Amino acid sequence: MKNNFSYTKEKALSLLSSAWAVPLILFGVSFMAFGLLAPKLGFYMDDWPYVYYAYTQGIENIDKMLFFDSRPYAGWLYTLGFNFLGFKPLNWHLSTLFFRWLSAFALWLTLNSLWKDSKKLATYSALIFAVYPFFLMQPLALGSTHHWVGFALYLFSLWFMIRAESASKWRIPLILGSLLLEGVHLFTAEYYSGLELLRPIILWILISRQEIIFFKRLLKTFLRWLPYLMILGGYFYWRLVIFQGPPSGDRNSPVLLYQFLEEPLKASLSLFITALKDSSIVLLGTWAQAIEPAIFNLTSIFTSFTLFIMLGSFFFLYILLNHLFLEKEEETETEENRNQLKESLLFGVVALFSGTLPIWAIGKAISTHTNQMAATRFGIPAMLGAAILLSTGIIYFIRERKKANLFVSILVSLAIGVHLHNAHKYEYAWEKQKNLYYQLTERIPAWEANTAIITEAEILPFMGEYPTSYAINTLFFPAKGTSNEEIPYWFFAGYAGYYDKIDTFVEGVPLEKKHLLSNFNGSSKESLLISFEPGLGQCLWVLRPEDANLRLISHLERKVSLNSALDQILTESESKHFLPPEIFGEETQENWCSYYQKADLARQRGEWAEITTLWEEAQKANKAPANGFEYIPFIEGYAHQENWERVKEMTRRSNKITQGMSPILCSTLINIEENTPASTERENILIDLRDYLACE
Repeated sequence: MKNNFSYTKEKALSLLSSAWAVPLILFGVSFMAFGLLAPKLGFYMDDWPYVYYAYTQGIENIDKMLFFDSRPYAGWLYTLGFNFLGFKPLNWHLSTLFFRWLSAFALWLTLNSLWKDSKKLATYSALIFAVYPFFLMQPLALGSTHHWVGFALYLFSLWFMIRAESASKWRIPLILGSLLLEGVHLFTAEYYSGLELLRPIILWILISRQEIIFFKRLLKTFLRWLPYLMILGGYFYWRLVIFQGPPSGDRNSPVLLYQFLEEPLKASLSLFITALKDSSIVLLGTWAQAIEPAIFNLTSIFTSFTLFIMLGSFFFLYILLNHLFLEKEEETETEENRNQLKESLLFGVVALFSGTLPIWAIGKAISTHTNQMAATRFGIPAMLGAAILLSTGIIYFIRERKKANLFVSILVSLAIGVHLHNAHKYEYAWEKQKNLYYQLTERIPAWEANTAIITEAEILPFMGEYPTSYAINTLFFPAKGTSNEEIPYWFFAGYAGYYDKIDTFVEGVPLEKKHLLSNFNGSSKESLLISFEPGLGQCLWVLRPEDANLRLISHLERKVSLNSALDQILTESESKHFLPPEIFGEETQENWCSYYQKADLARQRGEWAEITTLWEEAQKANKAPANGFEYIPFIEGYAHQENWERVKEMTRRSNKITQGMSPILCSTLINIEENTPASTERENILIDLRDYLACE
């Protein structure tokens, strides 16, 4: 047994001494942060336009959408992606995990090649970079694909360039490869154009080791940089002069450049202040979320699970770092070590500030953005500089190797915790999305084109109006009579901006929307008002004018419900929509809300026997409403079947489990009296219920 243990230990140590030790560790921490919850994540926000256009218009047409998104040459990436990965969210989440790891791996290769005698700096930087807790939109698997593919291309381009400087036989192929990768990453995603300013810094560092004379060093640096500068200049010439943006306007117009031409001093001061604010947020501010008290709340099962993962990651990483080849490095300070730290400090500062330069150039900033989570995508390139600066500081201030390993392990495990908690929020958001879409497809067999869906406010986390619109259109496409540019349905939160003019909205106003290639034209008179609060134990409610007395919704919702046009729902349609299994899998949600939506649709169709059958099936399945409002279709169903004892029982139960039901139940009784045959039993039950509810 002892010999077997010794053999296993020797094998483990030999693996840690291999060239693949650090890449494997990088993948391990990346998987802990982004892979554990990947099977439970879906599509969000900017993912949905990609899904809609590829799913409904054809993958080959994704280029058109990207042109309107001001990324005309990124189509190759998503065309390949959809052809290989399909529409299954898990495939895309694993893909972005892979490319994020690949970026960290490329960074490790780059820094190892630049500072061959400082393995510690390369390893620390790559580890911190792999899970840097600033970018919180990683679960947008489609929307973040071009970010991580672009970053990987850029970093491999740097690596090829560095290798070319020390190569003799493969020098020209390496330079050509580096130039090719530079061009591809620039024309695919503009995010890393600012980081191109690192190239002359890197070349200066490399040439300085061989050339002592300053002017010769400067000339050689410029000549080596010139081919890369020409590619960069060509990109900017194309972007600023040749490229003709979409009719809606170029959202990436270089506002800062125009400001410099008009007011250079004012623009310079504004840029300096913005640079300090944004860089401090990326470098320091982002770590505050890693030590929030909620992360250490042991009363939550998920938080306890996260702490277990964090502690496990910390111990394993600390042990692995202590057994890596890092222990072979000299811990005594030398002139060469000091020079390398100065070089890495310069490298990190330039990367931190230049990384966010493209965002500042188009007049945006992290610190002033209205949505701070969305703003984290602006700082992705700057994460490179932040990781290197942190690693440089750790190595400089913590000279003892094991203590430095301890500090890095703590940072990485905290970052893993941030990403797990962040992904958990997205997990809940995906469940809520699926819940909404499932109930919509149950309630609405088909609808008229140009129908608007109205809510009082946003109802889905990490979404918004246009993502929700594209998601709904993906479910219900194709619609008869629509073209590629016409989109049949649109989601409006907040009454389409008519909060202060609600009477005008109810009277009827045009509802128009343009986004990317899509044009929607509808009217507030041809809209459906919905309420969706599953957190309060409610199903999706497609409200009717008859629901104007419902006290469970706000005053404005009651007013707008008078405008809810249920005739937009094509009740006679034989078509049946399902959640596309390519996107949502084969799972079904057989819960109470499934019975409620079918009953509500049957009520609209006047299929009263179907409603009572659904109630009996729900009872057998041990399903019942948690909100009194959801009894009403069944109360009406049993009334039309003249089962008055069941009407009495359900009405009392509805009023008992939910406060504020009396007005809508009284209205329901009036409706029943007007639409059911008269009988002595009916009159006695209705009188009894009116007294019970204190109806006026």
